[in-house]
Amino acid sequence: MLHQLTWQPFLWVALILGLTWYLLLLPFWYRRQLRTWLDRHEQKPRIEPLRKDWAEELEDDPEADTGYSLMGRPKMPEGVSRLGMNAFSFARHPDVDSSREQQQSLIPDALEELKSIFLTLEKEQGTKDDFISLFGLVKAKYAAIRDPASRRALSDYIRENALFPISDEELTTLWN
Repeated sequence: MLHQLTWQPFLWVALILGLTWYLLLLPFWYRRQLRTWLDRHEQKPRIEPLRKDWAEELEDDPEADTGYSLMGRPKMPEGVSRLGMNAFSFARHPDVDSSREQQQSLIPDALEELKSIFLTLEKEQGTKDDFISLFGLVKAKYAAIRDPASRRALSDYIRENALFPISDEELTTLWN
């Protein structure tokens, strides 16, 4: 009996049964995607808001745009007020804050200048006199640094990175 079955009908039957099997299982495997696809293609009726008879009377009411309702506007808690974005800021003392901001921007710039001076002195085998002349340019450029703590920090940086020994008296004369 199996001798009468050839390969061609066997492959057709296997193909048809395989396709039927997968067509039955695909909706089970991809049911979420299928549901969203069907919902997307299904036409839903548009729902319009219920029109009230008295709504036409309120359409031209000037108080309707100001936020008033039948209950009235809510009362703000005591001590609270509304401000626009441009009316809100923190209190600042102009002299202290501006000098602090200026110091914070000048000190890193002065440190970068000192780094480039030390790099140049290292490459060119510079001496202490070369450093003093180059530091005079930095001191003139950043004359706004008057804070003793900032000067002390810069002096400590000079003392740590200088290629030659430098005393406290020499650092004091550098700043004067």
